[in-house]
This record gives sequence, C-alpha cells and structure tokens, in this order.
Amino acid sequence: MHSILILIDDEQELKSLKRALHSEDLAISSFRKADEALIQCAAQQFDLIIADQRLPIMTGAEFLAQISANYPRTRRVLISAHAEFDDVTLAFSRGFIHQFIVKPWKNVEIHNVVQEELSHLNIRIVEDPTATDSKASGQRSVGGELGIITNDKVMIDLLEIAEKTANSEAAFFISGETGTGKEVIAKAIHRKSERHGKPFLALNCANLSEALLESQLFGHREGAFTGANKDQEGIISAANKGTLFLDEVVEIPLSLQAKLLRVLQEREFTPVGETKARKFDVKIISASSVSLAQAVSDGRFREDLRYRLEVIPLNLPPLRDRVEDIEILFDHYLRYQFERHGRPIKPVDPEVYRLLRAHSWPGNVRELINVCVYIVALSSDDDSTVTVSKLPQSMIFKPSVFVAHSSAVVSSTADRPIINRQSLQQAMHDFGGHRENIAAYFGVSRMTLWRKLKKFGLA
Repeated sequence: MHSILILIDDEQELKSLKRALHSEDLAISSFRKADEALIQCAAQQFDLIIADQRLPIMTGAEFLAQISANYPRTRRVLISAHAEFDDVTLAFSRGFIHQFIVKPWKNVEIHNVVQEELSHLNIRIVEDPTATDSKASGQRSVGGELGIITNDKVMIDLLEIAEKTANSEAAFFISGETGTGKEVIAKAIHRKSERHGKPFLALNCANLSEALLESQLFGHREGAFTGANKDQEGIISAANKGTLFLDEVVEIPLSLQAKLLRVLQEREFTPVGETKARKFDVKIISASSVSLAQAVSDGRFREDLRYRLEVIPLNLPPLRDRVEDIEILFDHYLRYQFERHGRPIKPVDPEVYRLLRAHSWPGNVRELINVCVYIVALSSDDDSTVTVSKLPQSMIFKPSVFVAHSSAVVSSTADRPIINRQSLQQAMHDFGGHRENIAAYFGVSRMTLWRKLKKFGLA
C-alpha cells in the first residue's frame, strides 16, 4: 500500500480530494498547515505528496521545494489556479515538482496523475547526470564516479583543492549562488574520501522550524512532541561513518547553532526526548548561498561555529562567469537527456549556442539542466536539429534583468542592496516575482526574503 500526504488549506477541497482517492489502495494522511505536515514528514516517509499552492506561512511550491531537498525520492504534485501559472512553471523548471493539476480538477485527472506518479516508484532510479567520467578533450574530472565537467580556470583550481583535501577530516564549507552545484561538489569530495563506501546524507536547513530541524538533525523519541508517533533516527546518526551535507546552514536558528556547536566539539548528540548522549563519527560538509563571514557580520551566525565549519572554504563561481563551460555543459546534459529517454541525439543549431551564451543563467547549472529537460520534452523524432524554437520562451523573447543586477550579488555586506519596502517592490517587478532570483539579488536566502516580504506586507 502506497502512502500519500495531502496538504490543502481549504477544508472542502481537502475533503473533496480525499473522496476522489478513497477507492484507491492508499494510506492517506491529510493536513491543512505546512508546519504540521513537515513534522509528519520527519516521522514518516511518504511515496507521494500533493500540495495546494495557496497556503499560509509558505506556498505549496516552497513546501515541495523543502520536500525535494530532504526527501528527493518522494513524488511531488502541486495543485494550482490559472492565476498562479508563473509560480508553478518556475517550480516545475527548478525540479521542485513532478506534475501540477489545475483547479478545478476532474477526479479522473486526479486518478491518472496519482497512478502515473506512483508508477515511478517501481522504476529503477536513473543515476545523477553529473555522475560521469568526462572523456572529452580538455575537460576536467574529479570524484571518480562523479565527474565535474569544466574548462574554467577558477573551477579547475577549486577542484584541485577539493581533490588534495578530500581525505582530510577537516570541515568543508561551500559557498555559491543557488544552482551552482554545491551538493555535487560535496558528493565528489565524499566519493574521493576514505568514507566513499559509507552513507552520504544531505539536509537542507532552510524553511524548517527550530523544533523540526532539531528533530531532523538529532532524531527524537516517541511522544517527544506533537506528531512524534514513533522513534525517529536523526540524520547525524544515519550518516555515521559517512558524510553529512548541511545545505543553507546559515538558516539554522541561533539557539540551535549553540547546540550544533557543542555537538561538533564533543562529537556526541542527544535525540529529542532522551537524556543519554550518543557518540558519532561523521565528516561534515556545509554550504550556503550566503558567505559565513557575511552572516556573522549580520549577527545571524555564530563566529565560533563559523570557524568550526569553515576550515576548508570553497567558493563556486556562477555559471555566467564560466562562459567557456556553458556549451560543453549544455552538450553533456542534452546528450544525457536524449539517451535517458531512448531518443536519438540531434545536432544543435549554432543560434541556440549564441542564445545560451547571451543568457545570464540566474539559476546557474541547475537552470541549464532544466533547459535540456525542456528541449527533450518538446522534441519529436521527426526533428532533425535542436533549434531555437525548442528553447524556453523566456530565453528567446525576454532579456534577463539579472545581468543588470548581477554585480549586486556579492559577499561584501557593504556592497549589498539595502532591503526596504521600495527596493523589494522594485525587485519583485524586475524579476517578475521570482523569489529565487530576488533572493540572489539581495544576497539572502529564500527564507530570509520571505521574512522581509512579510515584514513589509508584500508576502
């Protein structure tokens, strides 16, 4: 029996969807609040999650982005209205959702989508397209089974540092904009280290309440808090002898930072609801789109924890600064997508490459991968060439304003744009409401941006 979680704020819509799925052989859990649903996700692994876009606290897309980061094998479906199409399209392109259903839905559509998504659980998981040994001339590869393709000098120098220090037990901190490949680098370090045969586990620290994040890190005992229906192992315990990757570590609340510092110093932790400490042996790699120095200067990160986590710093350049890599990365991922779908590989029109080089890539390598997915999805076997018509419309007709603002995405606090109501409204207009790009412009995380928008009544 498959397990499904449904998150819909409207009580009548929630009941309607549950009735539509009643005849299926499913174990259904339903929630109207995102924070309660996240707590349940920490205690139970779901096969499929269906969430409405309109929710209090966070949007359905933001909720499913968190699910994507922490439970990547869970299938994710978003329900939305036509007016929210831009947000849904962005969530789909970022890989946060697998499908979306437009309101008002038809029961037969719900049945078909659920069956299709659950069928994916029985299909062999395809390897990460970045897991490759590059054989192309002039391309740099690191990490054995997980290759990093680049011709960029800054990236090559960074990879040499990663290779030389991979076996060190010192903590790595990887900084870089969203989509630059921080987790890919972390996996490469793990695979080059002596811990390569042990677990590599990742936790995104953004968008989680302090209580839920503490439970995710250290685990909990049954009854430790509302919704804790059974004992749950924390990710530190699960990663024992292996590597733990903490993404968006800057978003950990200050009070929990103090607990994490002590855990790292003493190399022992205590699950929520327990009193006995447990020893652990884990290599720590952390990352953030914001530098730790900046976060310390802003007063939202402990300086002593910074020096515990940032022993070996690696700063990934954005894709727009890796011009030489755009074409080789595009060719690699496009070839992977065609092969993955059993389709013949097609030549690329030179005009496509021109547009790729002209694009500012606010979503970095992740955006480039999604463009390749988009192209293959739109291509037919009758097409002889990949033409400009197969590119997303935003790349053809809409010049990116990100180039005009890219100089503002810096690590220096003094150079960052001031965040106030007026600057937020202007950025929302310039970036078409795309919060990921707005956050990158201001040099803050999506959660910090959401708090600022709420503060000024713009959320």
